[in-house]
Amino acid sequence: MLFRFLCLLAASALAHPLQAQRVLTGTVQDGQRAAVPFAVLELSAQKLGVQADDEGHFSLPLPAGLTPTDSLTISALGYARRRVPVPAGATATLQLAALPVPLNEVVVRPGVAQWVGSEGELKKRGGGFGQNRLSQEVNTGWQIARLCQPPTNGYLTAVRFFVNPSYNCGKTGLRAPFRVRVYAADGPDNAPGSDLLPVSVLAAADNRGWVSVDLSRYEIIFPLQGVYVAMEWVHTSDEFLCSYTSTSLETQQKTQSFSYGQSLAATQLPETVAQTWYYTFKYGWLKFSSRNSGQNEVPDAAIQAQFQP
Repeated sequence: MLFRFLCLLAASALAHPLQAQRVLTGTVQDGQRAAVPFAVLELSAQKLGVQADDEGHFSLPLPAGLTPTDSLTISALGYARRRVPVPAGATATLQLAALPVPLNEVVVRPGVAQWVGSEGELKKRGGGFGQNRLSQEVNTGWQIARLCQPPTNGYLTAVRFFVNPSYNCGKTGLRAPFRVRVYAADGPDNAPGSDLLPVSVLAAADNRGWVSVDLSRYEIIFPLQGVYVAMEWVHTSDEFLCSYTSTSLETQQKTQSFSYGQSLAATQLPETVAQTWYYTFKYGWLKFSSRNSGQNEVPDAAIQAQFQP
């Protein structure tokens, strides 16, 4: 029940029931007019944001009462961040300048690679973290990150995520693509901070279980203080969306709910041991902590990183 509660709680935190004056729609492109997939558009002062889809299309509800000081920030991995005045019209084409991303040749290193990160017994089915409010119109860039710490300094060569079918919709969204993120542990209070993966990397599951992604070509330093590895839910197709009926335990009232994509498995660990954080546009990065009096266990995401000396 705790896992289901956290999924719903996290999803509800992403909803912003503001009275929208209008909706800004459009496309994010690069200098050659090619789509920039999964670009992020934020109204920082309003703590609102959306994520473009894999073709660069976005739909951003604009709240009433915007002032001339409010600006729109557009960012994407591999592109220079840009801040512009909020467009006055209903549609806009926004451009980002590409940044050169040097990729090193793969270097074969001595030493035995090992996996570090989450430990413990995983649930056989269901549970974990899911995304209940993701669609082409409401794409909020929901992320779950886990701190992975190596025994000494080295390199990050691969990451993996334990993927389950969603609790309410079974295998409907199991094969939905998700984005891999890697962050330095240099944010406030040791939160995820600087992006370490310079390009957009997508992965998808064929079946329930570990999904591994090779990152060796990027030569990412894996320091002793660790890095955060994150799963980011992104909308790519409505085929991974399903609806289901939920019943309130108190009122017995039935409501129609939605689920998108897969579930990221988790295990229960003491709050002092768990190293899982979550991200929303409204609140930024927050660490999972016990919300119930007297309860000191929290879900810890099934994410691991491969350490190479």
